[in-house]
Amino acid sequence: MIERLRAIGVGVSLCLAGCGNGASSSSAPDDLAGCAPATNTAPDDVFCIGLYHAKSSKQTVSQAHAYKPGVVLWSDGAEKQRYLALPEGSTIDTSSWDEWKFPVGTKAFKEFRFDGKLVETRMLWKQAEANWIMATYIWDANEKSAPLNTSKRPVLLDSGYEIPTAKDCGKCHHGGSDKVLGVEAVALALSSAEGMTLDALVNTGLLSDPPRGTSIALPEDDSGKAATALGFLHANCGMACHSTRGLGDETQLVLRLRADEFWGADGKPREETVDQTDAFAAAVGVEPTTASVAKAFPGAKRITPGAHDQSLLWLLSHRRDKYQMPPLVSHQVDEVDSQALADWIDALSN
Repeated sequence: MIERLRAIGVGVSLCLAGCGNGASSSSAPDDLAGCAPATNTAPDDVFCIGLYHAKSSKQTVSQAHAYKPGVVLWSDGAEKQRYLALPEGSTIDTSSWDEWKFPVGTKAFKEFRFDGKLVETRMLWKQAEANWIMATYIWDANEKSAPLNTSKRPVLLDSGYEIPTAKDCGKCHHGGSDKVLGVEAVALALSSAEGMTLDALVNTGLLSDPPRGTSIALPEDDSGKAATALGFLHANCGMACHSTRGLGDETQLVLRLRADEFWGADGKPREETVDQTDAFAAAVGVEPTTASVAKAFPGAKRITPGAHDQSLLWLLSHRRDKYQMPPLVSHQVDEVDSQALADWIDALSN
């Protein structure tokens, strides 16, 4: 069994802080029975990707570590379960604390549910040093099968939920230092993180260069509203695009919270004030650099203190048209978190 798991890039190690989605998690010789030999392409059948046990959508193998980042991307209200599987005996290269590199063979999985019903499973697989395989699998009504989605166009379910193409997945995941989003220092060090947290990664020896402190808090200001807003911007804007690795480098709108904003050179956590973050400096009182946006929203700044309805970060996150942010997949506004952003903006001093 171990050799067969290695062949598809799923490593064997202890499960951290519980596994799976509430159902039992284990491994058995029949997990990959009937699967074609591994190649450098995504398997056609979801039960051949190395996540599920005994060809059941209700059980996951123990090699897949369940985790939840402390701040999460909005997915039109879907309930999500995330897993990470590392090759046996490997570690994540954290020699650059802001640019984690995953070993070849790493697999990341994400399940999407509505009202408890599984509709989609996504896979990211580091098949080779410079090659990540991205795949989506769409479940049938009985959650019994999920073939590889080969559509060249996004699939829109009757509910209005959109399943992206593998190409669309890449448009967001290019913002990760090594494709995986959410498995990073800041998101896993927050008290709201669950399962495979930064502390769990350190305690099980899965990081090449562990920090001396494994928990942080997002910076807060006198309003008591900044931390939630910054977390929303980090997860929904900064991780994928608005970092120094993505659009942020082009537009200078950096909304990702960097690890070195929270950890010193000695690896110890340090306190960061709201106005010291890249996001604050890049947005508060700053004019847009994109001419078409400036023309469409005259007078609006990226953040106009005291006026969320004149602030582009709120305006664009609260739209679902050609100007919407995030620009892909989502068809519903995250009313809760966008309101939290509005509340912080309105509380900022003029």
